[in-house]
Parts: sequence; structure tokens; C-alpha cells
Amino acid sequence: MFENTGLFNDIYLCFLKKFISLFDIAQILVKLDDDILVQIALQKFQFDIHKVKVSAGMEVYGASGLSYKFDYIIASGKDIIAVKLAHSDITTNDIMIFNSQATDAGITKKILISESELGEYVKKMCNIYSIIVSDPREVTTPDALRAKFGIPILDAKLSGGLRPGYVYMISGKTGVGKTTLSSIFLSYGASIGEKGLMILTDTFPDQFIDNIRTMNIGFAEAYKNKQIEVMEISDQIRSMKSDISQGKADSRKFITKLVTELKKIIISRDIKRVVIDPITLLIIPDDDFVNLLLNSMAIKGVTILITSGLRNSNLSIFGIEEYYATGIIKLEYRSQDDIGTRTGSIIKMRGTTFDPSPFNFKITANGIMPLSKLKMPEPEVTQTNQENIEGNSSENQSSDGSLFRSIR
Repeated sequence: MFENTGLFNDIYLCFLKKFISLFDIAQILVKLDDDILVQIALQKFQFDIHKVKVSAGMEVYGASGLSYKFDYIIASGKDIIAVKLAHSDITTNDIMIFNSQATDAGITKKILISESELGEYVKKMCNIYSIIVSDPREVTTPDALRAKFGIPILDAKLSGGLRPGYVYMISGKTGVGKTTLSSIFLSYGASIGEKGLMILTDTFPDQFIDNIRTMNIGFAEAYKNKQIEVMEISDQIRSMKSDISQGKADSRKFITKLVTELKKIIISRDIKRVVIDPITLLIIPDDDFVNLLLNSMAIKGVTILITSGLRNSNLSIFGIEEYYATGIIKLEYRSQDDIGTRTGSIIKMRGTTFDPSPFNFKITANGIMPLSKLKMPEPEVTQTNQENIEGNSSENQSSDGSLFRSIR
């Protein structure tokens, strides 16, 4: 049928080779996400992780006037990194082209990502052109990318802290320290340049601020310096929830409006840490609702903490929240005879290793102190004072129709 069988075989093999190469790249693309790319870049170069933006297939113009499309561009301020995904048969010519394109585009930092063993000549060429070679399978989440609490024993049990981009829950009875731990989380973030947002749903904001000022955790100072914002929910949220319960409104529209407004606040103010204390007043006790709400709230690069009391389960009010939170930290009183001593433990934490063994702590004027760190008695925050922090419902009406209202 074919007179030139050799030519046909050459064409077929060439096609197959290209197909396999594309398949190799597709395999890498499936495994890579922005977090892994940032981790790779952070391990190879120094830059501000809080300003990082990852763009796939970005077109960049060079000094020659030609445009080049890189597999990924990682940018942080003026720092720009060009990323190339290596297929199994990458050649020195491919490396030379990648380097020349990056050079023309004014990009000096270059990374070649490969899961396959590279040939010696390719390695040498990468070395000559200062192209960093990285295997994504060897990447681990560095501490620098974790959202720490600043409490060493807790951060250690979390393998360095919480992974940004997810929603976590702190659960426990009233007065056990949920608000205190959440406030410490925001305070520590502010101390390292990560802006925080505290959203109060059942507490008088002025009362919260007055109480938190009595603790030496840095919250009041960060709030004064606008490193932490404090907001309360408007009565519009309660009204919308009531309409949904009566079948007068669509729950999905409520979630969309709620999350859209929340994301606008976070993005416009460059917020990196958010606490919603408690989540109860934003929830309708329905599996689909809670699932959609918590999944929709997850924002890349932002760590969100929600708090919940206990009622229908030993982890939450409605017995639903724990299933859809990425991780749960539970706080408890150690015993009825010793309510001054509390116990903290990690119940679950998806996507990372963690230590579930409990640790004991007390709430003092300096915040949460593990028992091993207590060298002398400290004036404790009384249960009454703690309940004031976590306490009562605030009645307010947002004049501009927004769902969240700043108290400044």
C-alpha cells in the first residue's frame, strides 16, 4: 500500500515522539499547581512570597520585539522567574532556545522542571546558562509558606502551621479559648506583615476590642496600626437567612453575595488571614449549604479560621461544619475540677501530616501559654471575661447595604 515504508515509519515515529512529549508535559501539568511552583521557586530564589503571582502560558515580549510564551511565569514585584516544563526527550537545543527567549525578555531567573533524569549534555547546558533544575516530587511545603500561630507547640503539631488557601475550624465550648486562639493567630500574622481580618457575628465589637486590649498578645497595637481590621455582620444577613428559611430566597444567591463581598474586602485590603467568630450565624443547617459556603470561602493565599461552639455534635453547633472544614483544632477544659487548665488537640488536617496528641495550656494575660512554658503564676483571663469576648449578639444596620461593616 505504501511504496516508501521507511519514510512512513519515520513520519509515524516522529508523530509518536511528539505525542509522547506532549503527554509527558500534560502529566507534569496535572501534578503541578501554583503552590508547588511557588515552593520550588522559593527554595531556589529569594523573593516576597506575599506578592507572588503565577501565570500559566504567559506571553512576554522581548527587546527584539518578538513575543514568547513560557510554560509559567512566577512574578513577585520586580522579581520574575521563567519556568519550562521538560519532556522526556528534551535536548540541548531546547535549553538554548529557552535561555535565549528568557534573555531577550530580560528574565535572568530560570527554572527547568523535570521528573525524568536529564542527559549529561542537557545538565551541562543548564549549568552554563544558570538554569535551575528542579524535580517537583522532591518539593516539601516549607515553613515560610505556612500560616503559623506563633505558639511553638501548636505549630509543631501542625508541621509548621496551616496551609493557606483553605478553611479551618476551631471548636469548643463557650469560654474555652476559641476567640483568644483566633486573635493570637491574627496578631502573630500582623507581626510578620500579614494583614488580618476579624469578622464578629455575635459579639459587640466595642466590647471585643476593650477585652482584647487587656491581653498582651499584640492585637490592640496591630488594630491601631491597621494591620488587623475588625468587622461585624449587618442585620441584612439575618434577614436574608430568614427569607431562605421561609423559602423566599435562593440559598446559592445568598452564598454568592456573601462570598463575593468577603473576597472584595480581602483583595482590596490585601488580607492574608481571616477569622469568622463564630461561623454559626452565617450557616443554614443543611449539608449542601455548608459544603458550598465553606468551599466558596477558600481563597488562594489566604488562611481562613472559623470558630464553632458545641451542640449537635462534639465538634460543632449543627454537626455538619466539621465535615467540610479542611482541618479542626478542638479546645477543651481538662477537667471539671480544673477549668483553668485547657487541652488543645488537632482532630483532622487534610493534605499534611500532624500530631494529634493533646497539649495542655492556660489562658493568661499573655495569651495561650502551654503548661511547660509557665514559670510563674500569671493573672488569668476569667471565664466571665472570656465569655464577654465570645459573648452576645450585636444589633446593627448597615447603611450602605453591605453585609460586613467596619467598626472604625
